[in-house]
Amino acid sequence: MSKFGSRVRGRIAAAAMMLGTAVGVLIGGAASADAGDAWNSTFRLSSGFDKGYDNSTSAEKPYYPQKKTYSASTKRKKKASGGVKVAALTSGDYDVKPKKPQITGGGGVKWVASSGCLAGSLKSVIYQVASSFGPVTVSSTCRSRKRNSSVGGARRSKHLSGEAADFRVRGNIGAVHAFLRSSGSVGGLKHYGGGLFHIDNGARRSW
Repeated sequence: MSKFGSRVRGRIAAAAMMLGTAVGVLIGGAASADAGDAWNSTFRLSSGFDKGYDNSTSAEKPYYPQKKTYSASTKRKKKASGGVKVAALTSGDYDVKPKKPQITGGGGVKWVASSGCLAGSLKSVIYQVASSFGPVTVSSTCRSRKRNSSVGGARRSKHLSGEAADFRVRGNIGAVHAFLRSSGSVGGLKHYGGGLFHIDNGARRSW
């Protein structure tokens, strides 16, 4: 083999070696780059640091205030009181003021004697007394002659015809007396004492 041929083959072999080295470097660099990218992607996904979007633009989680809760005992107390403050049962302190007894006005009429036979004008007077001055108890209205005689009634008593009534009031006796004197429906008027009155629709008189 000539010297020239040996040189050519040597140069070809050296060039091939250099080319192989360069290709190896390029392949190795690319593999390293791929391995680095794969590691970065794995680290971001596993750590939650990067979910595939820019963290700086992610929306903040909205805040929802918690609702105020009440215990079962609190609900029972509210339901029992109806939203109104009430005194504790264990305190023994009750701020309850008893109503004062009504002395004037709004009273009723208690009919011990019959009301059916009594003149309407006298009934009206009795109800006016009860309404203005307090409760009234009617003890006598119509009488039979026997009954009238037994109680010492006058022979021509207005009780015999249902034109007289005896009744008692428990208070405001002076005011009741003044009212009866001024009433146009009252003729005969007598106060026996202690709030016991006699009224009739006869002539205007008193005794």
